[in-house]
Amino acid sequence: MMFSESDKRTLQTAVVAGVVAMLGLFYYSWAFVNPDIGGTEKSIADLQEEIKRKEATLAELKKWEGRTNEIASIVQDLEAKVQRLPKTSEASDFLRILRDCVRRTNLSDIKIGRVRNVPMGAYEEIPYMITCRARYHDLGQFLTLVEQHPDQIMRLKTLSMASDLRRPSRLNVVLQVATFAFTESLPKTKEVASK
Repeated sequence: MMFSESDKRTLQTAVVAGVVAMLGLFYYSWAFVNPDIGGTEKSIADLQEEIKRKEATLAELKKWEGRTNEIASIVQDLEAKVQRLPKTSEASDFLRILRDCVRRTNLSDIKIGRVRNVPMGAYEEIPYMITCRARYHDLGQFLTLVEQHPDQIMRLKTLSMASDLRRPSRLNVVLQVATFAFTESLPKTKEVASK
């Protein structure tokens, strides 16, 4: 079977149109579809990483969930300790407690003076300088009261001693005792426990 001239032109036109359509489809795929696929694959990879991070966080939360009683105990202990700190940097109760400790331990020639507060971020240290004379036993008793006082958190900051040649059983003592007060408001312990 022979093709007529018009059939040949129609066939050529159809072949050329087919080739142009294939080239157009290839260009469309290369220019528009491939970048969308690459972007989608990157988004999928990012989401998979996010899922891994969330699963790790969930596993950590489940681990802490089993420790609810322990956390409650820690929070209760923290609340009790905060109650043993001064409410303000004036710390008038601290000075009263410190004087009571000095009185109970037979220290003599006592001078108590306030030293400048030391800022430490969310809290500040409130030190007092004590100059006195003491026997070893009385000084040990005073330091025990300072470190183990049930109503106030205190710590010994500095201590220096020198013997007195006129009275060898008595020491000249200079020491600093400090407590702490928060300068920023504390979060509620229930908020801390829930985090």
